[in-house]
Amino acid sequence: MSAAIVARDVTRHYRRPRTSLRHKGTAVEAVRGVSFEVGGGERFGIVGESGCGKSTLMRLIAALDRPTSGEIFIEGMEITGRRERDLGFVRSQLQVVFQDPMGSLDPRMRVRDIVAEPLVAQGNHDRDAREERVHELLESVGLSRQAAGRFPHQFSGGQRQRISIARALAPRPSILIADEPVSALDVSVRAQVLNLITDLVKELGLTLVFVSHDLSVVRHICDRVAVMCAGEIVELGPTEQVYESPQDPYTQQLLRAAPSMRRALRGGGTAELVGGGS
Repeated sequence: MSAAIVARDVTRHYRRPRTSLRHKGTAVEAVRGVSFEVGGGERFGIVGESGCGKSTLMRLIAALDRPTSGEIFIEGMEITGRRERDLGFVRSQLQVVFQDPMGSLDPRMRVRDIVAEPLVAQGNHDRDAREERVHELLESVGLSRQAAGRFPHQFSGGQRQRISIARALAPRPSILIADEPVSALDVSVRAQVLNLITDLVKELGLTLVFVSHDLSVVRHICDRVAVMCAGEIVELGPTEQVYESPQDPYTQQLLRAAPSMRRALRGGGTAELVGGGS
């Protein structure tokens, strides 16, 4: 299995604003010395508490931010330090589903234009072909063709996330990054969106990077998992191995603090999200 994503000793520093003219802002290491590989077709989870650096790492992989040092390869191409105009390959091969669908969808655009936007960026100027592709994508995420003519505010949160997924799939990427894709949704619809993502990833043979603080969901979805703490990966391995026999004290503490899937299922908690639904 060839690597779809390779990160080598990736670090990202941010500088806090200066508090006075005399003192420079201090540097903050959001990600430090992170290295890992994700195989083609693999479902890879990144977990950790809020502020651990997992979303920053996602943005670096997606070339939405630049590392301070280190190297990142997407499908064999190094993306570190490339100019935006040279990242067209990455934009077509790797797409992101963000946490807040309302924040990531332009409220002034109709759904057909939102979903077709990546196609236009790729140079597809055949309006009829784009329209057919939009209808195909909407149906693949469980929405009707009539949804194409409506605006994002006319949909529920779960439906808006389906639109985000359709847009991400439009350019036929090989890698999908899902950054906390259900944390902004009502509990009642989370299972449906999670099942949709896993079904589409399997059906289309995509590589999935799933970023979440929800350990039970990651355990259900991912083949391997990386545990992040204070900007570093403290444990990495097959999901069941990490969950059943964690080696790092932080991972052990994180798992002790999280409700078990079985307990949550009985109590109607987070783990019920991995149940049925469409």
